[in-house]
Amino acid sequence: MRPWLRRHGLDVARWVFLALVLVGAWWSLHDRGDEVMAAVTTTSPVGVAIAAVLVLLGLLATSTAWLRLLQGFGHRLPGTSGRAVFFVGQLGKYIPGSVWSMGAHAQLARSHDVPRRVTVSTSLVFLALNLATSGLVVGAAVLAGTWESVLPRWAVLVGVGACLVGLTPPVINRVGSLLSLGAGELRLRGRDVVLLVALMAFTWSCYAGLIVAVAPQPDAGLFPLAAGAFALAYAVGVLVVVAPAGVGAREVTLIALLAPVLGVAGATGVALLTRVLHSGGDLLLALLAWLHDRPRGGVPRRDLTGSA
Repeated sequence: MRPWLRRHGLDVARWVFLALVLVGAWWSLHDRGDEVMAAVTTTSPVGVAIAAVLVLLGLLATSTAWLRLLQGFGHRLPGTSGRAVFFVGQLGKYIPGSVWSMGAHAQLARSHDVPRRVTVSTSLVFLALNLATSGLVVGAAVLAGTWESVLPRWAVLVGVGACLVGLTPPVINRVGSLLSLGAGELRLRGRDVVLLVALMAFTWSCYAGLIVAVAPQPDAGLFPLAAGAFALAYAVGVLVVVAPAGVGAREVTLIALLAPVLGVAGATGVALLTRVLHSGGDLLLALLAWLHDRPRGGVPRRDLTGSA
């Protein structure tokens, strides 16, 4: 039994991981099928197509940001293999808990000689980058009067300032290096951070555009509200660590912020379509990256299994 486990243990773990991901993705929408179909049938096919493209572009931008952070630790992965590590590992977020995607990234990156602690630190800094930039988007929306905040203006300004400080190279480098526990040192320059922030700005814009595209009556004037609402919904989903990919928490936040403009039915449809498109995008890109990174022609090479 033990020799068999040594030979096939990783294969079993991968299949268990995949099964848990699929169950988590199914569970996030299993009781909303009628509502999803109603939202799809009442939304313009062109709008759904545009939204799907925007989701894929946003996800590709986030993968570039993650790989740039890993490169800041001195580990540069080939484009195809790097995206396979990122997108396949990201599926771990559909398993309840907050560590599965980071653990998957660490395991997958081992085949490229990246220390686990460096990969985990990269994912943690990546999460901080997402939260800091989403904080800036939300802060800008509140300060612009997009919706009324329960916090005083000075508190919002303090939050925006904290996000800006957290995005400075000295802070990011120090935090990243500490998180690696001595396994690596993060060295980002000012232009590296500017690129990372630009990638995330592009990502939030894509996701805001997604909401505009699938809204009952698409209107460019909805963009600021959509950007702030999605960014806040993302942050809330991250904080609810027991929910796979923030399911439930993100939808409730989106509906609450969009309902005053779109109505409860319209906001619910948008929230559900947003979930479906993001889940579909995650699964599609992971599959495509994995297929593209597989060995071809029977030539052995290091792949996602971590073996030759």
